[in-house]
Amino acid sequence: MKVNLEFSPPFNEVTKTLFETIEFDKELTLNELIDFFGKKYGSKFIDLIWENGETGNFHKLLSIIINGRSYRHDKFLETCIKDEDQIVFIYVYFGG
Repeated sequence: MKVNLEFSPPFNEVTKTLFETIEFDKELTLNELIDFFGKKYGSKFIDLIWENGETGNFHKLLSIIINGRSYRHDKFLETCIKDEDQIVFIYVYFGG
């Protein structure tokens, strides 16, 4: 299974890349994907995901977009990632 990833700022500062394609042996959940990146990129990546280090409490600026859709619901972490999914990790900033 291939997953196509985009790491927008500030994630690309941790990953050192904007785009990456990773192959996995099986389908996985969004939570498992985040755990994978925690192991691959370390605590700096995880700190960008969770608000105040509280697992399950997404950072208020974070948007994870799966196949062009950005959404959050009670079971978002259980979302199944499938072959050829496009996933974007981005912070959404407002103001001016």
